[in-house]
Amino acid sequence: MRILVVEDSAVYRHLLSTQLAEWGFPAETTPDAESALPIIAAAEVPMVLLVDWELPGMSGLQLLCELRKLHLKHYVYALVLTARSGKDDVAEALNAGADDYLVKPFHEQEFQARIRVATRLLAVHEELIVANERLECLAAQDPLTELFNRRALMSALNRERMRAQRKQYPLTLVMCDIDKFKEVNDAHGHGTGDEVLKFVARDLKQSCRGSDFVARIGGDEFLVVLPDSDAGGGVALVTRVQERLRERNAVLPVQVSLSFGIAVIDTKQSEYVALAKADAALYEAKHEGRDRYYIAKPGENDEASSSSHTN
Repeated sequence: MRILVVEDSAVYRHLLSTQLAEWGFPAETTPDAESALPIIAAAEVPMVLLVDWELPGMSGLQLLCELRKLHLKHYVYALVLTARSGKDDVAEALNAGADDYLVKPFHEQEFQARIRVATRLLAVHEELIVANERLECLAAQDPLTELFNRRALMSALNRERMRAQRKQYPLTLVMCDIDKFKEVNDAHGHGTGDEVLKFVARDLKQSCRGSDFVARIGGDEFLVVLPDSDAGGGVALVTRVQERLRERNAVLPVQVSLSFGIAVIDTKQSEYVALAKADAALYEAKHEGRDRYYIAKPGENDEASSSSHTN
């Protein structure tokens, strides 16, 4: 947590910073709102803002109005310091975005108590941020493989499609599934099937570049989004994955192979059409005998709807 004191009086700045340091709250100081605003905007941790109402140039309340327009991840708790004590003044400050209000000259113990209230509220706010981030992560993640789920995939695919269209680079999808996965479950049980899904997910993720995006889109189907990559990049990914599978198959009792569909997508078309094109390419790989890849030809299945296919 940071504390920023915005006060034009050098005497008050020294008094406040000294008092806060004695209580274990080191503070930064600045004499005007104009210099305070960029400090607040750049803050990467919660902040307590102690701001005088009367400042040269932009007033303390104007600073608060500008502050509340910023889209900050961490909350800024604003405490207005002023000689004004009327009820209307208090209401004006709170309406401008203040969280608290303290009249000069203030009582030392009251000032300390209000600072501690601010730190408690900021701590609660940070706990809520962490909890929300965890929920967002869970909402985007497949619980078994810890890859992104279909919902997160569609959002990422739309984002990458628009970026590829804007920057005019190719965008390739690689869809794959596990050959005869039902037979793995039937012969070895669903526990073994889950382990197979997890090691396939790890192999896919470890074979990707840092810019790639891999997701489990349902059952034993996976999709990799390859930004700034053509069909050759898709083939290179498939080759890396197959090499990893061969190493695993040499030591594991369950032999696994994958079929792949590779599609360079038209970024002017929707992500749903792109997904259908990769799905149709995967169907062709399965139809040709499994344990192989198929590259969609330019213009092939651009208007396809998602096909159903067997393992």
